[in-house]
Amino acid sequence: MKNLLKKTKRAGNAWKHLSAVAASVLLAWACVGSSARSLAATHSPTEQFEGTWKAVHAGTVFIVLQLRAENGYPSGTVQLAGFQLDLQGTGALVSVTDEDLDTPIKLQNVKVTDNKTLSFDFVDNDGDDDKWTMELTGTNTANFLWVGLPKGLKAKPIVLTREAKASNQGFKKETPKRPLSLAHPSPL
Repeated sequence: MKNLLKKTKRAGNAWKHLSAVAASVLLAWACVGSSARSLAATHSPTEQFEGTWKAVHAGTVFIVLQLRAENGYPSGTVQLAGFQLDLQGTGALVSVTDEDLDTPIKLQNVKVTDNKTLSFDFVDNDGDDDKWTMELTGTNTANFLWVGLPKGLKAKPIVLTREAKASNQGFKKETPKRPLSLAHPSPL
């Protein structure tokens, strides 16, 4: 009988140790799972694009891109001032033709690819379906490129800079107009 009690006591001690180990493993697993969800939420691909991005030429803001996440997906608006690109030549920005920013236009088909490129399209105020990509080149800088142009036309990337969060005011007057010119610029 004495041996039977010793065996029962040893089995009880083993069970206590096994329970403690199992509880520790479960607690560690819960913490790791929670940390992984937290890291995924703070480092989502969409988050790195969020904010107000601006393109400036000769001191004039001619593109404002407002990006945010809605239900975990990227969304936003774009405002354009009139500007001219040399689409039949070098593809470079020639000039800002109207300094007033248009009303915000909702972005459509917004997608993040390869964690550093955002693509989207929008219908401008002329009814044209414009397709653009934004490729991050730094934490607060990106190249903005008009894609899907007709054969024979080309555009160089436009540099965007993310605005500091505290200064999201001061946009220029919003008026509807024709934002882009496809014409080849006249010689200066």
